[in-house]
Amino acid sequence: MKSRVVWLLLLALLAGPAGCGKIPFVGKKKQGEGVHTEEVLKQALQDKNPMVRKDAVRVLGEMIDTPENQMRSARVLSIALKDRDEEIRLEAVKTLGAIEQAYSNRYLKDALNDRSVKVRMLVMQVIRQMNEKRIADAKQREVEKERMKDAEKEKEAAQPATDNPLLPAPQPQSGQ
Repeated sequence: MKSRVVWLLLLALLAGPAGCGKIPFVGKKKQGEGVHTEEVLKQALQDKNPMVRKDAVRVLGEMIDTPENQMRSARVLSIALKDRDEEIRLEAVKTLGAIEQAYSNRYLKDALNDRSVKVRMLVMQVIRQMNEKRIADAKQREVEKERMKDAEKEKEAAQPATDNPLLPAPQPQSGQ
């Protein structure tokens, strides 16, 4: 139980605004030294207590606010994908599903070879959802481009005829 409390305290510190940065040492250490969050979570993923490992996976899922943090979280989650506990592997797959494909696909593809049918099925579902999102995003970008083109055409059509070099210039009106 003591191990769980210590890890939960560390995880609570990590979940704060520091993100995947460093957490300071407690005790006598040189100024500016710290432990990378990534290292603490790697250790938590190797804890004997499955609840600690599962909590570490959840914390990694909350630390994906920047591309760099997504890359780090995905790399550390690869450890959880090899966990002996199926629930932790399932949680890791779900968490990888929230990370950009550029960082998570490599690990999800490896998880397609998991010994558990549940994990493999979840991986396929996550990959399908990610691909559907990617396709929907691409279609949305195409629609936006079309809207911009249409707006540009409307703007050109609304310009006065004097801007057209093929038409004769309008004659100045005399003051009658």
